[in-house]
Amino acid sequence: MKKQTKQIASALIVIAAVLLTGCVDQMSEMSADEIASMMEAKQESIEDFSATMVMISSFGGEDMTMQARIVTIPPDKSRIEYIEPAELAGTVMVTNGSTMWTYDPAKNQVTKMELPDAGDKPFEMDYTQIVKGILDENDIALEGIEDVGGRSTYVIKATPKNETTSRLFVSTRVWVDRENWMLLGTEMYDADGNSMVKVEYRDITFNTGIPDSEFIFEVSEGAEVVEESFEDLMPKEMTLEEARANLTFDMRTPSYLPEGYELDHVMVIGGERDVVSLQYLNGDARLHLSEWISDDTEQSGRGTGEPEIVEINGTDGEFTSMFGMNALQWSAGGISYSLFGTLEKDELVNVAESMT
Repeated sequence: MKKQTKQIASALIVIAAVLLTGCVDQMSEMSADEIASMMEAKQESIEDFSATMVMISSFGGEDMTMQARIVTIPPDKSRIEYIEPAELAGTVMVTNGSTMWTYDPAKNQVTKMELPDAGDKPFEMDYTQIVKGILDENDIALEGIEDVGGRSTYVIKATPKNETTSRLFVSTRVWVDRENWMLLGTEMYDADGNSMVKVEYRDITFNTGIPDSEFIFEVSEGAEVVEESFEDLMPKEMTLEEARANLTFDMRTPSYLPEGYELDHVMVIGGERDVVSLQYLNGDARLHLSEWISDDTEQSGRGTGEPEIVEINGTDGEFTSMFGMNALQWSAGGISYSLFGTLEKDELVNVAESMT
């Protein structure tokens, strides 16, 4: 799940605690701090957790399934091993609280990254701000009780109070364990009520005494080890001039933009390969342009179905559409480019062909 999805789901668990203790009528009188405290108290009883996470994305008449085995000791130890799809199978991510290890079987490469010291409560989530955002932006309804993975859950629906044309999902359901208030599933729907993304946790176990040895990563013989800096991977906002000075390749910008679009900001991410991202705005409409050094091992299409091949200045590019958003990706001169937004295909091509 994406970070935003995790945050929304966590906040709904907090709200569920209020709904199901007979405080529905009093919710508006409770502060976000009080609700957050209730959530934290419930979570303290979870010493460890393991499950198989299954995520199904539906779009364009096609389903894509991602499956991974997860083992966790809150708040900062986790092990994730991907089972499918094929291009991710065998990928392993291990975090022991101070170091994150990622194994890429396609490259037989291990990436090691030291994590920043966050004091006594590493990676603590700001529940207060999450809950305040959910209460302000969504109508919450308790829909019933269902079993998920053999466990009894409350089903909660969140519907945004204010609809916008740029919203990808118009409603979300969350399944919350009735015993310990942990998230066991989410499902997001489009305007027609079709399921777009569903996440479910199966084969769930709690508090089984998972040993710390689960979070010791052993580098296999022959694997290359690459060290990355957490600070380098953090996006940094810069001017165009600063971005050009900090990149190891020549950044290009479009000489053509549809009427109303203007550059809002530029972000640069360092690490093994520099990435620059430019965001253009036209009111609420956004256009994202990303550029990075090409890698021959990259997978095209990014799981969005069979792409349409389009020509960009004599080079083949790939056009895909998902959730009402359109994307165009191509490579030229050893650099990969990606345009993403609500613009139609012809306009994305026009912007791409103006890159100088």
